[in-house]
Amino acid sequence: MAIVYTDDPKNIDFNKVTDFINSSATGKNAEFNKVIKAFLNSTYSVYALDGEEIVGVGRALSDDIEWTLITGLTVSEERRDEITGNILGKFLERFKGHEIFAYTDSSYYKYFEDSGFFRSKNSFTFSGYEEGEDLTGLDESSFLPLGFKFENEYGKVPEGFPVHEKSNINEASVNISYSSSFEGIDINDVNELLSNAFGGKKRDVNITKKAFEGSRYVQFATDSGKLIGCARAESDGVSQGFILNVAVDPSYQGHHLGREVVSRLSAQMEGENIFLNTHPGSVGFYNRKGFRRNKSAFLYPAHPDMPPEVKRGFFLPKGYRFEDEY
Repeated sequence: MAIVYTDDPKNIDFNKVTDFINSSATGKNAEFNKVIKAFLNSTYSVYALDGEEIVGVGRALSDDIEWTLITGLTVSEERRDEITGNILGKFLERFKGHEIFAYTDSSYYKYFEDSGFFRSKNSFTFSGYEEGEDLTGLDESSFLPLGFKFENEYGKVPEGFPVHEKSNINEASVNISYSSSFEGIDINDVNELLSNAFGGKKRDVNITKKAFEGSRYVQFATDSGKLIGCARAESDGVSQGFILNVAVDPSYQGHHLGREVVSRLSAQMEGENIFLNTHPGSVGFYNRKGFRRNKSAFLYPAHPDMPPEVKRGFFLPKGYRFEDEY
């Protein structure tokens, strides 16, 4: 019987989805109530069926503007060559023009690479700043050692990407407060902050408005009413979060403001796997306690024709494997 693919969850039996996930090699005692909530709260999901049998699933969180994260890809082991590329193709079609991230386990690397994904160098999972804090519960094999550096990691940052340096602000003179609501926040100020924090490139305020107002969680930092930091997150409210648009006013950088914004935003997603990706100029900020560098993250770039020197800052060569992956 031919495999049928659907992105409509209305007629899906999530008891079967739960059983299928638990029967897979990466199954982790998924609970029905959490599975159905995670899938229904996702922006998009795909199901592969052989008759009434579930043989493949995957879902994605997205702002439906420019950023997407594929998660939970699970395909019957004996049908992977037949099914996996087709499921990934559904995501690529649905989110065409987005920066599409994913993280997976090594058994799926080939399928992502064959579909045009590059292995990401700059993806992290938030693990918590406090001693003993663990928000992820992921296997250690998913991460690189704390502080791991690739060759020429902190070399010259490609043109167009900001390099964060410590500002000279007097910390005793500031009055910083944090908020998880839009009360008192002007979206034009958010837009300007994002522009200034990322090299001065002007953004469309309408895109910023849609992105932040459509996010499940937001976090803002102000100094006596002046917006100086922001971030937002997509989340399924169960197991997966996706942090986006972390920005700090350049005149306030280097004083743990970004750390506090991310920490407070992540606290809104306690118990979830919290993913974020950064650019080469910010790797040093994230590559330390509080974050775990992902070994198994991939990116399908919105602009794959980027110059080679820029690609080197974001991606590993096709087919790259760490020693423990052979």
